[in-house]
Amino acid sequence: QQDTIETNTIDQSTTMGKEDGELAGLMNKLYSIQEDVGGKEEVKTKATKKNGSKDKASRFQDLKSTIVDRLKTVQELMKDAHEKEKAMVGGFANPKEKIAAQQTMRENIRQLGEEWKELDALYKSEAKKKR
Repeated sequence: QQDTIETNTIDQSTTMGKEDGELAGLMNKLYSIQEDVGGKEEVKTKATKKNGSKDKASRFQDLKSTIVDRLKTVQELMKDAHEKEKAMVGGFANPKEKIAAQQTMRENIRQLGEEWKELDALYKSEAKKKR
């Protein structure tokens, strides 16, 4: 239910620009991965069966949920900035406000990159074990 609501908001944001399209693509990928995996609760119950994988599974889920939250935050920041620029002919009323919003977006995107690398490393290490 929630995924369809979020997907609808993602589709609306794709008209805002290339960055928004890329962000929407990433959000859609994460939602499809989450659906394939089956969600948080199922993974946690499987993880409790094996003590060794419990920490990695919970770390994986924590990272994944943090990434999704950050993507939602960046998407909202981009939407707000776009709406403010549309509302005012010259853009933001206060240039400092625009710079602060851009800095917040950049910081969230930077952290997303770091968390994605860690998530990818956890995934690859588990995939090697299953081979």
